[in-house]
Amino acid sequence: MKEGLRRAAGKLTAPFVITLVVLFGFYLGGDSFQGFGLAAMDSTRRVLKYVLGVAAFLSLAVLVQRIVQYVIFDGIVASATGSPVPKLLSQMSGLVIFGIAVSACAGIVFEQDLTVLWAASGVAGLVLGMALRELLQDVFAGIALNIDRAIRIGEYIQIHRSGDSKISGQVLEISWRTTRVRDFMGDLVIFPNSKFSAFTITNFSQPEANSFRFVTLTLDARVPLARATRILQAAALEAMTGLAGPDTPVPWVEVKAIRLEGVEYAIFYKAEWRHLGNASPTILQTVLTHLAFAGLETATVLTEGPSAADGAFRQTGSAGPDTAALTALLRATALFRGVGDAPLRLLASHAAMRELPAGQVAIQAGEAGTSLYLVLEGLLSADAGRRSVRDPLPATLRPGDLFDPAILRGEAHGSTVRCRTAVLLCEFGPDALQSLFGAGAGTMESGTGAGAMERVARNLVAGSASRSDEDEERVADTLRQMRHLFPAPVGRHGPGIGPVANTG
Repeated sequence: MKEGLRRAAGKLTAPFVITLVVLFGFYLGGDSFQGFGLAAMDSTRRVLKYVLGVAAFLSLAVLVQRIVQYVIFDGIVASATGSPVPKLLSQMSGLVIFGIAVSACAGIVFEQDLTVLWAASGVAGLVLGMALRELLQDVFAGIALNIDRAIRIGEYIQIHRSGDSKISGQVLEISWRTTRVRDFMGDLVIFPNSKFSAFTITNFSQPEANSFRFVTLTLDARVPLARATRILQAAALEAMTGLAGPDTPVPWVEVKAIRLEGVEYAIFYKAEWRHLGNASPTILQTVLTHLAFAGLETATVLTEGPSAADGAFRQTGSAGPDTAALTALLRATALFRGVGDAPLRLLASHAAMRELPAGQVAIQAGEAGTSLYLVLEGLLSADAGRRSVRDPLPATLRPGDLFDPAILRGEAHGSTVRCRTAVLLCEFGPDALQSLFGAGAGTMESGTGAGAMERVARNLVAGSASRSDEDEERVADTLRQMRHLFPAPVGRHGPGIGPVANTG
């Protein structure tokens, strides 16, 4: 704002000073001319009168034009409307102001009859109008576009006419003769105003900046409706958050049709038009990622077998999650990187499934950590608030993310985790973690409990790649905490915990 005021003041200073100087010269009048030895030179005085008169009116016109441009248009009007004033309107105002200034020079300075001047101008205008008919059509069409305000600079529109291809883009400028639109390929499309005004124009920025769109895909009919909604909504929300930011409206999912190959779902989303061009492919890519993580795929033909609908994490009757699939997911997490398959299979066999609705708090900051969670389906958000957290969680938790390792340190949760959509979590409580760290505690191999504990401690410190003394001290402290929380079975103490039982 200050920069704009400074720029406007700089633009107004020069014409203001020139106007004052010229008017001061008029005020001094003949006495000043006599002081310069010009009293006897009538012709010179007459020339000076004309020069000073023309300079006075033109400098005043420049001053008024800049006041209108920088104070009224760029200041008051632009602030009130929230968009820049069209260039054509600025040019029209300048033309009117300078036209008045020229007329004043002719009538006052040169003492000419303005009736003759305007009559001559009318004849010249008639001749020019006949010669420049198409150009004048463009000019008046541009004036009509600015008066009607159907579109404004910066808005996103679509131009089409029956039988023609559609062009979508952002309005850059409406000048005397043309309207310039930048399409979504980055190209500049220039329309004559008379042609542009004949098109059907869809304004995507009015009456609201956000518009609705939807994308469809088909899933196997045996996928439960609640599960399909949970996966698709989470994927769409993740995609739109990446495009439009965290304040994007939450998408929703509806059944569009029931077909032979399965159920067709429609994912509805809302965003500004500048994001909608990339929204559909981004949502579909993210949906495929979420479906692959859940062990599902889009339907083509009906398939046999429960896996087509249940995926990797079935929950029918007493059946739990698929141990092999869950082991693979745990192995891919940063916390369990490098841990052997045997401990991870044991941990997966003790997992419990937990479904939470949208909006529910999964963990609350300040509460003691009691479980470790793996996100299987859905989307969550983590907020540390004003708390100083040693290892803050990412702002968005998506399938494949683990939270919160506070249980491994015996600490309270540092962040509040809330469900942005309905979610499916895999919960690893104290018993499950005890089964992981208690197995094979008598050795330090990576495929045993003690070896898994050390590997998890190093991953938890997140500094195992560098072997500095500070990192090693943090690993040692973390190991002591974990050994205290998850002690080895009696008679199977690991190194550094106590004496190994005598088996001889």
